[in-house]
Amino acid sequence: MLRGWGVGMLAMLATGTATGAQVKSGSPVAPVPGGNTANNATTQADDAFGKSIGNERTGIYNPNDVRGFSPSAAGNIRLEGLYFDQQGSLTDRLANGSTVRVGLSAQGYPFPAPTGIAEFALRKAGDTLLLSPQLNYGPFGGWSVSLDSEIPIIAGRLGVAAGIGYTEEQSNFGGTPRFLSIAVMPRWRPAPGIEILPFYSRIDYRSEEAQPLVAPAGAFFPPEVARKTYYGQSWAVANGTVTNFGVAASLLRGPWTLRGGIFRSVNDAREGYADLFVDARPDGTANEIIVANAPSKFASTSGELRLSRDFIEGDRRHTIIAMIRAREQTRAFGQDVVELGPRLIGVPRPVAKPLFEFGIESHDRINQTTAGVAYAMTWRDVGEFSVGVQKTDYSKASDRGGSQRPTAKDAPYLPNATAALRFGDDVIVYAGFTRGLEESPLPPSNAVNINEAPPAIRTRQLDAGIRWAIRPNLKFVAGVFEVTKPFFDLDPANEFREVGEVRNRGVELSLAGNVAAGLNIVAGTVFLDPQVSGEARDRGEIGRQPVAAILRNSFASADYRFPNSGFSIDAVFESTGRRVANQDNTLYVPPRSVVSLGGRYRFRVGDAPVTVRAQVGNIFDNYGLGVSGGGLLVYNLPRRVLINIAADI
Repeated sequence: MLRGWGVGMLAMLATGTATGAQVKSGSPVAPVPGGNTANNATTQADDAFGKSIGNERTGIYNPNDVRGFSPSAAGNIRLEGLYFDQQGSLTDRLANGSTVRVGLSAQGYPFPAPTGIAEFALRKAGDTLLLSPQLNYGPFGGWSVSLDSEIPIIAGRLGVAAGIGYTEEQSNFGGTPRFLSIAVMPRWRPAPGIEILPFYSRIDYRSEEAQPLVAPAGAFFPPEVARKTYYGQSWAVANGTVTNFGVAASLLRGPWTLRGGIFRSVNDAREGYADLFVDARPDGTANEIIVANAPSKFASTSGELRLSRDFIEGDRRHTIIAMIRAREQTRAFGQDVVELGPRLIGVPRPVAKPLFEFGIESHDRINQTTAGVAYAMTWRDVGEFSVGVQKTDYSKASDRGGSQRPTAKDAPYLPNATAALRFGDDVIVYAGFTRGLEESPLPPSNAVNINEAPPAIRTRQLDAGIRWAIRPNLKFVAGVFEVTKPFFDLDPANEFREVGEVRNRGVELSLAGNVAAGLNIVAGTVFLDPQVSGEARDRGEIGRQPVAAILRNSFASADYRFPNSGFSIDAVFESTGRRVANQDNTLYVPPRSVVSLGGRYRFRVGDAPVTVRAQVGNIFDNYGLGVSGGGLLVYNLPRRVLINIAADI
């Protein structure tokens, strides 16, 4: 399984300077637009609902976790604001970070999604030649280098952004994967109001060890183990390639705007494994099971075309929007399961690699076309209103081991409506409703039907809240939400299937901006009340709350820059409430808090801005557990050191 890529996130710094170059420090250094020296998630975030840039992240949400669900798994990724059916991770050489859109920030999308939207933007070439090398050490002793560039060819018309990165990672559980990533992104502006952005990116991953996953035999936790020690099988590694390519374009002509894109995303996994330690007991003994994945390929071609027309009427702007989007996704996969016998968790016990028999390959083919129309009205100093409807046509054909399954079909209408009212210059009250047809979650590694993705599911969301601009650069948001979906979990036979309905209600809070001269903060909390209903719960097979649900998640980061200086310091506080660890809700991971401290020093070498960044994560080395689907346990990240050097030349 692909985990979050550190690929090329970080760094190559040219050693040495040109003859006569001088190092200048002690005064503020202006960053280069498009470079990497200014990467700072705390100072660049508009709210606490999730932003990443380079190797930094801030906020209570991320593309894999919003309001208790995953926008990425649900198919709610947007690239340059357009629908993108992502099958493999985007390298930071292509898109330097992401922003989560929920609540008021999601109302900027004419067709919002119930699980929230994770937005990525392409790196774009400017009109000035730029080379941005980085060098990174850490966080667990690994290293990486990268070089990003922007090359103007015809000023104001044509340029190319490109990047390359290499990582030799040391993971928190002792793995040693290797990643090589490249990206090329031409930018063509043949006439005013026209922009064309073709792109190509590729990630090669090698020797990515399977993280050991522990499933307790009862309502207890396994004993603590030494972190950063790999105790799985050394041959259980993933190797493969992820490619993402396509083109996005926009045309602005007076009141008309035409935007479109077509994208191809391919995850070609030559091998991969899950290393499970099941029936784990309090003394640390367990049975080791290897799930081996046959060579597999997940691929999708997707795209969107959207046309809008503005009408100005005094203080009111009316916008009519028409959209069509489509995707064709194919999945080819297989697996074999081998039991390796009794083990002691945390203690390496190598065994010879078994001979796996994968049998006949299984396949999925999904075709989906969606058309929509929407109306939006913006009334100066009063507020905004929008309403829309989509009609989608979905089909999924599958075979398992040569046996054809019935084709799943659905063709619902999906309405949405949003409103935001202004009260003076400082307060906005907002509300929204939307329905969606989203991808269901994949089975966990301990399911008997692992890799067999269920069909898409109908979902709905209600949310409302208030945003208060305490001052122009400091905003507070308080919101409530309710998201309802069909609920998938393991049944008594360990098959992952629909077993009921889950309703996530919650309260989310955000405070972000500049609170004093040189001091920026991002602080947020979400309180979640998830509830499962249905026959499986009525029979006592599952509890009220879904496995892996986190009942509270809090995040705060602060960045202080000393006046008339290149120095700044920063701190991050992360805290989680109880999280559900088993199906019958008799085991909860206790609350945990983690503190991280860091700093930056900015200076110049000649005319080139340089930033040195250091951070110590989890400074008190707190130990804790995380929970994934199926009740599988992993331990948290231990104390770690990260050092980054970036320059914009």
